[in-house]
Amino acid sequence: LLTQQGYIKRVPSSAYRSQRRGGKGVIGMMRKEEDGLKQIVSCNSLDTLLFFTDKGKVYSQRAFTVMEAARNAKGILAHSFLALMGDERITAIVPVSSFEGTGYFVMATRLGRIKRVRMEDFDDVRPSGLIALNLEPGDTLKWAKLTDGTQDVILVTEQGQSIRFHETTVRVMGRQATGVNAIRLLHDDVVAGMDVVRPDATQMLIVTRYGYGKRTPVDAYSPQGRYGLGVRTLARNERTGPIVAMRCINPKDDILLITRDGVVLRTHLEQIREIGRNTKGVILMNLADGDELVGIAVIESE
Repeated sequence: LLTQQGYIKRVPSSAYRSQRRGGKGVIGMMRKEEDGLKQIVSCNSLDTLLFFTDKGKVYSQRAFTVMEAARNAKGILAHSFLALMGDERITAIVPVSSFEGTGYFVMATRLGRIKRVRMEDFDDVRPSGLIALNLEPGDTLKWAKLTDGTQDVILVTEQGQSIRFHETTVRVMGRQATGVNAIRLLHDDVVAGMDVVRPDATQMLIVTRYGYGKRTPVDAYSPQGRYGLGVRTLARNERTGPIVAMRCINPKDDILLITRDGVVLRTHLEQIREIGRNTKGVILMNLADGDELVGIAVIESE
């Protein structure tokens, strides 16, 4: 678990029991004043964790080196065991069980740039970190996913546009490259989520700021060329708010919904109704006044 201010810890996934959709959730971390939960990653203790940052760098540590703590404990500052710069923030954590074989990292930025790098390029990350992606002014690295070289990539924007294309439309680049355009953004829109389609991920889950969400078949999003406008994926309004997260999922998976005030709700995806692409979805979580959803984590089925 990672907070907005950079506190991190690891907790057994069994600490979060499943609840019904629309519940209130449980406290996920003891927060400092004005701090909130940012990200949850499901991994094994022997995995290598790659920490990608908003500055376009990547750092590496084994999962068991992250302090284990109780569900409501605060954790420790990531800066205390990673050589982050003072204003550098972790934006994506990718667990890797092995660097053997063929694989790639696909990275995407808030302003719609995308890049693909061979997995082996991050096999031996030095303690001071490596440059993963050179950013253009005003942009930030937000997402990094591990692929096998044959998968489709889906991006979704805050205002409800989405695009799907094959990862090979993004050529393999060196670590110093800035990447290429992934989606054409309009009217100050920004990317809200990026994921790759796993063979068993037959649906796409979308979650909005004010607790709405839905499952939609991945097949409803036809592959197209990179850097298009895409298609509509949410009938958003003031009640739903903008999209805050998207993941490609298996209906048997569980999800953790994360709010800014540190509340976490675990629920079965099968409790979320599957509906069409251009719809607003259903209420996933009963939010307290002033709270809002900031992200999700998927606990894949055994």
